[in-house]
Amino acid sequence: MPKCLKCKDSVFEVQHIRFSPEIKKQVVEVIVPCNICQSCQASLIDNDQMNVLRRAAADKYRKMKGLLTSKEMIAFREKLKMSQAAFARFLNVGEASIKRWETYYIQDNSQDDHIRIKCDEVYSESHYLYLKYKYGDIDIYSGLKSFSIELVKQVCQYFKQALPECTNYLRKLHFYSDFLHFKRHNKCITGLRYVPSKSGPSPYYYNLLSNFMNGKTDNSPVLAVSSFDDNERQTLTDVCAFFLHDSGQMLTAFSAKEKGYLETDESKFISYNYAKDLLI
Repeated sequence: MPKCLKCKDSVFEVQHIRFSPEIKKQVVEVIVPCNICQSCQASLIDNDQMNVLRRAAADKYRKMKGLLTSKEMIAFREKLKMSQAAFARFLNVGEASIKRWETYYIQDNSQDDHIRIKCDEVYSESHYLYLKYKYGDIDIYSGLKSFSIELVKQVCQYFKQALPECTNYLRKLHFYSDFLHFKRHNKCITGLRYVPSKSGPSPYYYNLLSNFMNGKTDNSPVLAVSSFDDNERQTLTDVCAFFLHDSGQMLTAFSAKEKGYLETDESKFISYNYAKDLLI
């Protein structure tokens, strides 16, 4: 029977207590079970409770840094119906690494990426799409511009701030900013490719691209607004001005009438040559 280190009493009650351990120079707060002396209220944490504390603190840090938690890694392994040894072979790592990651040893970013690529279908597809965009040809379907995920993210941020009522129509705002810029300068802003969707033109596989931009899938810094050149900023400003008092109805109506959208087969990319026929 353990005794209190302060008063030597042996009567304890388990309570949930807030702890603030430091993980990799980052203080995290977690609430975990702990033995509390009924005589003097001193805390005495046993080995099992210490392991719970370490794991909770590690997972809190992982969440803060966008890393997989121990539970998420276990869920991947169980979904694949693999033992720790089989999972280690699947990931081409040592079994000891799996055992550590499933407790309170924190994987680094490259290890986390590796696990996601091997186990997370959406992550893997998003990563593949990013590479396909990144290393695709620079042609009339990319707006004669190399793809930039940083500029795509920045354009998203720009429109979300300038036209908050139209954030559900970002696909169309992307289309108009890229095609209007191409119309004026023979080059688009982002290098995005567009296809006809049911309601109008849309960036190719935009949902997966959004997963890449909004999830753990990209660690690149977001560009400052000043990184737009003057011509790009003017194009974005003009698109915002045109749709300033719109909540999406005008965007939907205009995009559905665009010649490039109407004349392009569903499985084909919309040529930026149609920028000359843009309705705005």
